[in-house]
Amino acid sequence: MNLNSIDLNLLVGFEALMAERNVTRAAARVGRTQPAMSGTLARLRDLMEDELFVRSASGLQPTPRALELHEPISRALAQIQSAFSFLERFEPETADTAFTIAMSDPPTLFLLPALFEELAREAPGITLHVRGFDDRDEAIALLDSGVVDVAIGVPPTEKAGRILSRPLFEDGFVTIMRTGHPAARGALTRDTFLAWPHVLFSPEDDRFGIVDQRLEDLGLRRNLVLTVPNATAAALVVERTDAFCTMLIGLALQFAASGKVIFAETPLDLPRAPFTMNWHRRNDANLAQRWFRGLIGRVTLKRDRKHSV
Repeated sequence: MNLNSIDLNLLVGFEALMAERNVTRAAARVGRTQPAMSGTLARLRDLMEDELFVRSASGLQPTPRALELHEPISRALAQIQSAFSFLERFEPETADTAFTIAMSDPPTLFLLPALFEELAREAPGITLHVRGFDDRDEAIALLDSGVVDVAIGVPPTEKAGRILSRPLFEDGFVTIMRTGHPAARGALTRDTFLAWPHVLFSPEDDRFGIVDQRLEDLGLRRNLVLTVPNATAAALVVERTDAFCTMLIGLALQFAASGKVIFAETPLDLPRAPFTMNWHRRNDANLAQRWFRGLIGRVTLKRDRKHSV
């Protein structure tokens, strides 16, 4: 293929279509009209000799050829952007752009409020979109597709060189119970811990959590009566019953602020849970996204200093 036949704007349009899976939203993403983006798609199809995107009930779906092209085109655009980055300046106080971040349940509850507060202070013109995810490896798919700019959660099990990571924080575990619970009269011993029913908060739909694994190692078992997919549901159940729930300290602090639950040290030796910030290599040199990742790091550091337990 002759490079003279390739318009860089076509590649930018392709990247937008891969990210949005919708012609209208892709046009808005790159500042074009909907007819212009439709024309871009037509030219791309002619250039690549493939449909590239086919309509479905959930939006445009990329063909195998489009998926094959996505990584090299994204990498090429990132290299071009990096080559001209010396001409760029990013001024957050006057920026008018948007970021999309994927967060699992824990950082959504105990990191997002502080992050948005800082974002509103430093860059009031920036819009933040937040998307949840449950499966830790879903973060890689979201970053690959360009749907999100950053993903925060426990580290993915898959090791992918195209996905860059930065450790953000680690958090320990405590056990929450309702205020006024009979077990709150003294230290939470292992016998007391095992004497009461338990709720398991498991976003990945596990029926056997880290507490159960540790108890099994000790030849013990707890009375697990309920599993729920999110921490808020678990806390609401604990508020109204005598059940315990063992969760991350950051989450427990949020729920204890209501005065309806209290927390105690879990009488088990449990490992701390690590959380990382992940992004795609194609976005590594982007000045706006570098600034955003730096903001996340600064907010996390403040959070660790404030809520260290």
